[in-house]
Amino acid sequence: MMKRLYLLLVSALVVMASFAQNEPNRLFVHEKSGSFKGFIVDRLDSISFGRVDGRVAADVTFNRYSTGDTGDTVWVAVKRTSDCQAFRIACLPSNTANMLKDDAAAASYLEQNGSGLLYQDFTDGQLTGFGKPFSDNTKYTLLTVGYDQYGVACEASRTEFTTPRKPLVGNPSVAWELDDVGTDNFTMTFTPNGDVKGYAFCSFDEGTMEQQFEQWGPMFGFTTIGDMIKQFCGGTYSDKYTNKWTGMAPGKTYDVAIQCWDANDTYADVIIAKVTTNSLGGDGVAEVTITKGDFGGDAVNGYWQKVTYTPNDQTALHRDMIIEKKAYNTPEWGDEGILKYLKGDNSYDPYWDQYGVDEAQWNADPSTEYIAFSVAQNAKGEWGPLARLELATPAATDATTMPKKASVVSTRVAGAQKRNAVAPAMKVMKKKLTLTE
Repeated sequence: MMKRLYLLLVSALVVMASFAQNEPNRLFVHEKSGSFKGFIVDRLDSISFGRVDGRVAADVTFNRYSTGDTGDTVWVAVKRTSDCQAFRIACLPSNTANMLKDDAAAASYLEQNGSGLLYQDFTDGQLTGFGKPFSDNTKYTLLTVGYDQYGVACEASRTEFTTPRKPLVGNPSVAWELDDVGTDNFTMTFTPNGDVKGYAFCSFDEGTMEQQFEQWGPMFGFTTIGDMIKQFCGGTYSDKYTNKWTGMAPGKTYDVAIQCWDANDTYADVIIAKVTTNSLGGDGVAEVTITKGDFGGDAVNGYWQKVTYTPNDQTALHRDMIIEKKAYNTPEWGDEGILKYLKGDNSYDPYWDQYGVDEAQWNADPSTEYIAFSVAQNAKGEWGPLARLELATPAATDATTMPKKASVVSTRVAGAQKRNAVAPAMKVMKKKLTLTE
């Protein structure tokens, strides 16, 4: 395939050393993925552009898998395209591979965790040297990234396979019984049979276990859902055990996942027990009464305004907020904007759905007019009227001026740190992969 090299900028950058102090002396190349690479201008001779027509990839095919005393082996076939000079390869759990959404992410991962550059095709190559043993009955992904004649990482290729399931010793299983259910709690008793060496359990919002595994697995190194359940459980059990969950949402269905294993630590199938908490409220009009509380804080740690939202007996849930009065009186907000905001779902806010009395402590500025709002829903899912209370914060007791908040809608003092928490980075498995024919 024809290739053409276009030289656009030559030699000009070498004179940058004589530039004034305020002139740029670094060159940055930014990728669409958000990553960038920097260069010292004095060390550059020229900038050039090239062109490679066609796909640059190493297409990978799974042949077979085996495990034994010497470790795991995956047999693969790899066929490079005509413009692919070399490639890297890795084999990783599919939940981790699924996090690598594009070619750039795949290339970055393989440069840290894949093999060295390989310059030949393989018809039945043996991939060995994995950092940890493969789990049984688990999906894995073979991933390659092709490199062109300039050493540039190009397209990724991937294929998935599932490791065989190990036979269980006996028939390990755990029976469960729902002892008690409330509006915000439930109690269950677990009874393992004689083939169970150990078991663990945890609860998820109904239908979200797989989603949680895809999200947290790569970050914590969970290869299987069983690994996640054991970690989230916080302990393991071998005898009969009773557990009480608290702080649950009323009228909501949960999946309690039970993972047990046999004498050889081989996982049995996950058992799912569904539990629905009792609902609050009634069929009548759901309403909330709003009352103003104390104002406090300081310029160093921030000021706050307490507001109490008290629902009536028909309320199943309610959603609460305060907003600066001057912002409310804009086309963006008004009653229509407030209702649209409060009736919308916000799964990222742990305080979004409120049950019972809500004694909220909001971030607030001194000497500012606010309006507190709430809207409630009854047991039938019908929204009640919008409740409101105008309030004004007093002047600050110190002379320091607080910086202006980024948003006119206040956040809860107790919830700000939780929402801004940094998620743990993807766990990197160091390994020395080798591929031989």
